[in-house]
Amino acid sequence: MDSTAAAHVAVTEHGVGLLVYLDTGTGLESNRQYVEDLADELDAHLWTLRTRESYAEIVTTHGFPGPRDHPVLYRRLKERPLERLATTVGGRGQGEGLHLWTGVRRRESRNRMGRVTPVQEADRWTWVAPLAEWTKNQVCEHIAENDLPENPLWADLGRSGDCFCGFYGSPAELLDLRAAGEDEHADWLENLEGLVEDELADDVDQAHRLLWAWGGMTESERRAVRAELDPSQAMLCSTCGNGTTPRTEGGPL
Repeated sequence: MDSTAAAHVAVTEHGVGLLVYLDTGTGLESNRQYVEDLADELDAHLWTLRTRESYAEIVTTHGFPGPRDHPVLYRRLKERPLERLATTVGGRGQGEGLHLWTGVRRRESRNRMGRVTPVQEADRWTWVAPLAEWTKNQVCEHIAENDLPENPLWADLGRSGDCFCGFYGSPAELLDLRAAGEDEHADWLENLEGLVEDELADDVDQAHRLLWAWGGMTESERRAVRAELDPSQAMLCSTCGNGTTPRTEGGPL
């Protein structure tokens, strides 16, 4: 929703003619199709930047990522494709003053409250956040007033479907996917859980990493998962197992 409003502002008020969609390999096909429809509606060119990284290979090697892994995975799945974009436009003599427009808002979360600014310089480009000070109501009003196409996922899923890396998610989102009719994607993530378990089930300390979006679990829930796979706790009742002193979550990806 935020990205839709930001794209409209960038195109209609600032003359931006190119939209960029970051394909992390974890998003919904229906969301990608919506972005194509939006680009047509705005009469803008669309480039889809696909990561060269395999999310499946990453998680079957290291387990599913959690909040602490975000900086590393963000770079691998999103920042590197943007660097290729900067190289491409630079080779065309357009790299000077590259601006990337984004829909981030300060009021989205406490974390972004202190970090989002309307303009932020990066090494190879400048981030521009035209909605930095907007409220969610302002975003909704802008979309309605300008009759912009709505993504069905906003209502069905409660979010866009561009990325399901699971950094800050919750395992309950698998149920949300099925409720939204995205059973195929839920099956894919659950099948990945099976592959990860085949590769990493012997590492009890990392048992929580066998579950997609484990970052949304409480510490007691993570301990329960570790206890379930720990042979030394096989004869303990579930309460005793959950009371086991937690171990470290492991290193970065």
